[in-house]
Amino acid sequence: MKLKITFLTVLMFSFLQGVFGQKIFTAAAGNWNLATNWSPIGIPTVGDNVEIPIGKLVLLANPGAEANNLTISGILQVFAPGTLTVTNELHNDGTMTIISDASDNGSVIVGSYTGSGSSTYQRYLTGGDWHLISNPLSDGGITIADFITNHGAAMTQSGVKYSLATYDNQFVANGVSTWKNYSSDGSNPAPATSFTEAKGYEILMDANGTVDFTGGINVGPVTYTLTENLTGWNLVGNPFASSIYGNTNAHVTDNFLTTNVAQLDPSYVSMYIWNPTSGLYDIVNQATGSRALAPGQAFFVKSKTGGGTATFDNDMRTHQSANNFQKNASSEIPTINVTLDNNAGSVASTEVKYMAGTTLGLDAGYDAGQFGGAGTSKFNLYTELVQDNGVDFALQVVPDTDYENTIIPLGVNAKSGTQITFKATTSDLPSDEKVYIEDKVLNTFTEIDDSSKTHTVALSSNLTGTGRFYLHRTGQALSIDQYDVASSYVLAPSTDSGSMKLYGNVATNG
Repeated sequence: MKLKITFLTVLMFSFLQGVFGQKIFTAAAGNWNLATNWSPIGIPTVGDNVEIPIGKLVLLANPGAEANNLTISGILQVFAPGTLTVTNELHNDGTMTIISDASDNGSVIVGSYTGSGSSTYQRYLTGGDWHLISNPLSDGGITIADFITNHGAAMTQSGVKYSLATYDNQFVANGVSTWKNYSSDGSNPAPATSFTEAKGYEILMDANGTVDFTGGINVGPVTYTLTENLTGWNLVGNPFASSIYGNTNAHVTDNFLTTNVAQLDPSYVSMYIWNPTSGLYDIVNQATGSRALAPGQAFFVKSKTGGGTATFDNDMRTHQSANNFQKNASSEIPTINVTLDNNAGSVASTEVKYMAGTTLGLDAGYDAGQFGGAGTSKFNLYTELVQDNGVDFALQVVPDTDYENTIIPLGVNAKSGTQITFKATTSDLPSDEKVYIEDKVLNTFTEIDDSSKTHTVALSSNLTGTGRFYLHRTGQALSIDQYDVASSYVLAPSTDSGSMKLYGNVATNG
């Protein structure tokens, strides 16, 4: 009986050897993608069990590397834009480093991760810019205190504060939630604990370069508790060593917003992503172009009432061939982007999109309320929904039919004594259509759909809210004579100085 079991064991091993090949790296150092560096000769495939022995250095810099299982006893370095997918287990008793640069990132996706070795993710940051980041590896690696020891000298300091901070939605200063910077004087010391998985942090470095995170390769689901507290805003981040799908244009089902829609405020089912180039928050939701979030990229979300749980699933993971941490593709949806300049260096913007299947009321995941977390400016431009729900919107989506009678209320917050200028840019609108801004105080319609056409107003009092300005999309020239102003609009002052509120019916073409 014992002999029979031994025979069956050998037979099963031989069968598995036929199903899964064996690849051992034999060169002292060299490229993963060079066939002669492996024994037997050949670049590993998804059907191979791969081994990197002690004393061997493997350099992986090309997309598409695969293995069934991978055992690292030596050293593996994954350079941007290299990608590695291990279907089952990556067992690391050696050293693995994943490296990003200014335009790309190394990327690793595994079925499971074990071993006592060292894994490091080198996350590239541009110097002099604030970034929102998260740990792309599991916790239990480098502590925040050690991270500051390693990189603190390159972090711009304000007094005793390092330029590394968490976001606090429990405390509001001057009407805005604030950051809690780690400090060198003991008032907020860096803890001897690792970065929390899926939690976001802000950071600013003096010069271009990488910061190092250590830990294991995360396998989902990874969850993070969303708190409502005073504002509902939470800073979360991609916890994987690969990119993730952000919205339905990136992946129809396996994306962050679809997975977490029930955990977010219905008026804010969006990701608010800091753009260090523009100095503004980009809005990503189901109405925007395809978006993948890079390893270590953090973003704001607003929780539902009472809080919730953000979940990062394995199926969200994806290798992206290029990444500058702001990857965004065109959605080819008719769009009007309105900007407002206060002639003092501040610019605000709001966006309207025209999509089939949407309504004039709230479309969760398509309309996006205005960001109200850290860095919110008191100078603002926004819209109200045509069927108002009391929320100020940075992105409003309306039906792509009957748009000439779909008049969008514009809200403005600006101080007395400033001069404000409206401009608009459009995409995917028919060439014969125009964009007008209606000013109910000056009783004018002004075309604003190219750089040479603007509407400028000098404010003699503070302006707050909606009621004065309206956005029109039309295929005909507009003038005040086309509207029965007296019967269609009634203006009355609000409780805010200089604010006008509309009461009565929306204007219709006369």
